[in-house]
Amino acid sequence: MPSFRFMLLLVALLGGAASAQTSSGSAGVSLTSAQIMALPESTKTPATRLRIRPRPDRRNLPQNPDSATFTASRKTASVTSGAAQAQAALQTISTNFLGGTLADTSFYPPDTMGAVGPTQYLVVVNGLFRSFNKTTGIADGVMNVVNPDTFFQSVLSPTPSGGSNYTTDPRVRYDRLTGRWFIIMIDVPTLSDGSSAANRVMLAVSSGATITGSTTWTFHYFQQDQAPPAGDTGNFADYPTLGIDSNALYIGVCEFDPAGSWMGSTAFVVKKSSVFGSGPIYVTAFRNLIDSNGVGPGTPQGVDNFDPNATNGYIIGSDNASFGTLILRRVSNPGGTPAISDNISLTVPSTASPVRVPHKGNSGGSSGRLDSIDDRLMMAVVRNGNLWTVHNINVDTTGTAASSGTPRNASRWYEIQNLDTTPTIAQYGTVFDSTASSPLNYWMPSLMVSGQGHVVLGCSVAGAASYVDAAYTGRLATDASGTMATPTRYTASTTAYNPSGDWGGSSGRRWGDYSYTCLDPDDDMTMWTTQEYCNSTNSYGMQVVKLVAPAPATPTGCSPASLPLGASGASVVVTGTAVSGSGFYDPGAGYAKRIAASVSGSGVTVNSMSYTDPTHIALNLSVASNAATGTRTITATNPDGQTLTSGSGILTITIPAPVVTSATSATDVSGSAFSYQITATNTPSSYSASGLPSGLAVNTTSGLI
Repeated sequence: MPSFRFMLLLVALLGGAASAQTSSGSAGVSLTSAQIMALPESTKTPATRLRIRPRPDRRNLPQNPDSATFTASRKTASVTSGAAQAQAALQTISTNFLGGTLADTSFYPPDTMGAVGPTQYLVVVNGLFRSFNKTTGIADGVMNVVNPDTFFQSVLSPTPSGGSNYTTDPRVRYDRLTGRWFIIMIDVPTLSDGSSAANRVMLAVSSGATITGSTTWTFHYFQQDQAPPAGDTGNFADYPTLGIDSNALYIGVCEFDPAGSWMGSTAFVVKKSSVFGSGPIYVTAFRNLIDSNGVGPGTPQGVDNFDPNATNGYIIGSDNASFGTLILRRVSNPGGTPAISDNISLTVPSTASPVRVPHKGNSGGSSGRLDSIDDRLMMAVVRNGNLWTVHNINVDTTGTAASSGTPRNASRWYEIQNLDTTPTIAQYGTVFDSTASSPLNYWMPSLMVSGQGHVVLGCSVAGAASYVDAAYTGRLATDASGTMATPTRYTASTTAYNPSGDWGGSSGRRWGDYSYTCLDPDDDMTMWTTQEYCNSTNSYGMQVVKLVAPAPATPTGCSPASLPLGASGASVVVTGTAVSGSGFYDPGAGYAKRIAASVSGSGVTVNSMSYTDPTHIALNLSVASNAATGTRTITATNPDGQTLTSGSGILTITIPAPVVTSATSATDVSGSAFSYQITATNTPSSYSASGLPSGLAVNTTSGLI
């Protein structure tokens, strides 16, 4: 189906904050991983599919008139140059592996998606689910479902007579708060005349954190037009987004009628506790998110939030009515009977629809360029109370949104503060190439924020003189507002992308439709991203990379600087020096890996420790009475396993000062013989006495007077 231009008058008014009826769906269906893998191979091999995605035409939206003022008042866009690709990023590459290829998926596009758990990385794309050992990057064979239609077959819509049905648009999360995996997809029931039918949103939830053959997957679904309150009758719900917090799942969709015309947007709130077992699933629909003036989140993006104490959920999206505006919706009581707020408008620097991406070796002309969809938000996450999100837009050589000149796609990101009062933009930045001719394009971005406040942004990169690669960039929590490092490519494609199965068209060859960057649940520091690139001639691959945080601070001093032999439960504060983002870090209770420290040599025990800030940790130490005296080094180990040791001994173990145990005074008759022995603990090296009468002296070696 071609792209369709929407009409603002087709959407209904949603006046004021609204609550919706919550209702239960059907009970869940359970299968183990082994049972799924044992299904006949013929049902696991998909035919090649080219998904033509309907979409609203956003190219000619008006610009928010306040955007220009906003841009002029905040000079925080970060310029990156194509000539500076060798600059090192702030996070360093560790594990790096190919998650799958076109030959594995037989699908255009893959909808690039994957997430990391305690022991595994799970690639979840169109046509392929595959699990990997996260330490080695080698497929572990536990999940290798070549066709997700097989995985979700128990909850697929019945195939229409003379028509077809298949799965698409996967999203995956590992949820640390519950120790479970969540996977959602939609199905695409298609009638014999090629029109679409009302479809289902399908959900699978694992029984545990590590996926094994005995892991039970419980499957749920709801038909999009029947989730209460019923509406959007007969429509097709497309491009499901996903956010998860401690209370609920937040799924946003774009609504299209059977002919493919855009009809508006809807958000579903799924009560999280209702999907852990056999169900039934509890779903609340918030329909008609676009008001009568056309204002609202055009593609509502569910928001992830890792805070176990979160009480509100969030939906956010680019405004349907204008460029330069984001729309936020708050969801209250998400774990009970949810209610949703009015549209909350946020003015941002000017934005524009992205362009089709030129790429080296393209033989298809303008139709063979790569799709960039539109300026919808690609993901959103709340960290430390602020919401971070990102999308791709068209900019000029200065990073300003443009609709003319030499176009290039950029990745624009935002940090939003005061979510539960009056939200405002805390900072924003634009990752782009300022080269005047044949610029690079950074598109299909996703980002993640660590507990330390560091950020990683992953994306695809290509240009007329550059093959399609995967890239990442990032910023430190202490960096200047709005800045990111120069992007680093972590693939090195040498081949052109002109697949015979995707001939392109007015929107270009399918690419994306999104990507995902995630946080390691073990340490709250390490980040992973999976991005699409051209892995060989006329093929795409999904490359997964582990990105390691900066090292701990280097211990440089401690207070007190010395402890005596026999000390017990002594408190010592260690000070470190932070350079280029290094720092101590501890994620807190509930994480598998925590900060640790050790003292060199034997005889000194670290009883406990606590994290204060990136340059201070507190140790509780005990020293054996027979420990060796002298200086000791201190080693700090961050949760991700990185260590740094003080360059020299910063803690000195000393012999404790003697304590006199004999009487400190004595009397006798003048002129008579006198003898007195001074005694003390801790084997004094010498003795002394004061106020002795004439004729008396102390033996400084023995202590005898």
